Amino acid sequence: MKNLVFYFQVHQPRRIRPYRRSEIGVKHDYFWDERNMEIMQRVAQKCYLPATRILLQEGIPASFSLSGVFLEQAAEYAPEVIDIFREYFRSGLGEIMSETYYHSLASIWNPREFREQVEEHRRLVQRLFGVNPVSFRNTELIYSDGISHEVRNMGFRNIVTEGTDEIIAAHTPNFAYRSVSGLKLLLRNYRMSDDIAFRFSNPNWNDFPLFADKYAGWVAASPGDVTNVFMDYETFGEHQWKETGIFQFLKSLPHELSSRGVEITTVEKAASENSDHGTVSVENPISWADTDRNLNAWLGNAMQNDAFNAMKTVYDTDAKTWRLLQTSDHIYYMSVRNFADQDVHSYFNPYLSPYLAFIYYMAILDDLKNGRV
Repeated sequence: MKNLVFYFQVHQPRRIRPYRRSEIGVKHDYFWDERNMEIMQRVAQKCYLPATRILLQEGIPASFSLSGVFLEQAAEYAPEVIDIFREYFRSGLGEIMSETYYHSLASIWNPREFREQVEEHRRLVQRLFGVNPVSFRNTELIYSDGISHEVRNMGFRNIVTEGTDEIIAAHTPNFAYRSVSGLKLLLRNYRMSDDIAFRFSNPNWNDFPLFADKYAGWVAASPGDVTNVFMDYETFGEHQWKETGIFQFLKSLPHELSSRGVEITTVEKAASENSDHGTVSVENPISWADTDRNLNAWLGNAMQNDAFNAMKTVYDTDAKTWRLLQTSDHIYYMSVRNFADQDVHSYFNPYLSPYLAFIYYMAILDDLKNGRV
């Protein structure tokens, strides 16, 4: 039977507040607690709770990565979200995947820091859900051969990444593969994923409206063993509002897929049940972000590089704060991209401009490094 794998990223950063240079040496509270609470509670009601209830009610398997900073804030601001995820994983439907606790870029600059953040996330997942994950997803699917070796050395069996145009020119994303380190590797089918995540409610899209029967037909007709549909979990109810029909689509999809010989499954089951079709090598880091699908979403301009390099210099000041400042979103907000990509960056940016994101972030780093008494 052909498989469809649902993988959902669940993440909310601890956004920094508008921190002004006049506050350096005077105020040392950096995080926008009231905004973070408001967003967590809103998204819990619009997405996390109703979407997970549908997964439970309809018996839909899925793999999840839940960042440590998301889980911290869920426990603090919306503990019912922890409860419903616990119920879902205990049902046997869901798989929890490992990642960096802080949804950081540690994998591209500091192997030791990368390992420590992954271990911190493992401990949290074990404490909250009693699970020791065997599958790994890196921040925003950032991946390279070097990263695959690090992940293999940490004891994982499976890893997921983006099926970029360069990769799929030689390897369809609809099979399981091996990484150069020997991990089982699943590639995101970005076209099938983005049909739901980005195009679902776009009336100018040629295939609008998208119903479950149409989508299931595309999956069944596509070549290969497994279609990997990876997206932000917030697609359901937050990015695509309830009024678009996204929840009805999710409810109807299992039946439509099953009637066409397609079974929904998890990363671990798809990796173990499908033979691999060779080895995929990725020398330079890739990701699922922007049309470039590389690191330019975070390191594409001088502001971002300055901020990234400055962050590295404050590691010995306050370990928890430093790691919260490593969360990739902070630098993502500083992006200045082409029109289509910048629309996405602007959607997530809590500030009025990428330049303000840079100013606030650098002021906090200066306070950490020089201003705290």
